[in-house]
Amino acid sequence: MILTRLKKHTENVHGRVEQRLPLMDPSLSLDQYVRVLEAMYGFYRPLEAQLRVLLPASGEFGRRSKLAWLVQDLQALGRGLPVALAGKPVLEGRAQAWGALYVLEGATLGGQLISRHLQRCLGLERGCGAAFFCSYGDQVGPMWKTFRQALEAYAEQSGAEPEILAGAGQTFEALEGWLIARTGER
Repeated sequence: MILTRLKKHTENVHGRVEQRLPLMDPSLSLDQYVRVLEAMYGFYRPLEAQLRVLLPASGEFGRRSKLAWLVQDLQALGRGLPVALAGKPVLEGRAQAWGALYVLEGATLGGQLISRHLQRCLGLERGCGAAFFCSYGDQVGPMWKTFRQALEAYAEQSGAEPEILAGAGQTFEALEGWLIARTGER
């Protein structure tokens, strides 16, 4: 099953990325949170532009874009949009794009925990600074199920599992590199 292999293939870098984000810290400040949103915007903007080309809007990516929620959150918190953008992972084709989308969609699952923490810690909700982490709201489960089914079908039909794995790994590595570049920490 492709999802099991994706999880195993990316678990180390995924863990490192999570450690770089202070989102579940009990003492999370609004300033720290805004810096995370700015970093995510800087990463998602070029990556989603690439995904729009590789996975046309009529297909799986169209209803899964999260960039507007990042814009909404930054504006709700009185911030402008960051100018600095990450170097996107170089995705070579549709199969690698599916791997990248696995990373972005998987983040919506963790976003459920994060959004509850943001509400408790900072008083932020979907309409007031936490839309990105609330993502699909009560539709996270069904959206994940639909994505999982589509990914499994694509992997089986295309025979492109190595490319899907590579796309997921490259996406996590690019995100980690972007976070390191923004903080200057190794």
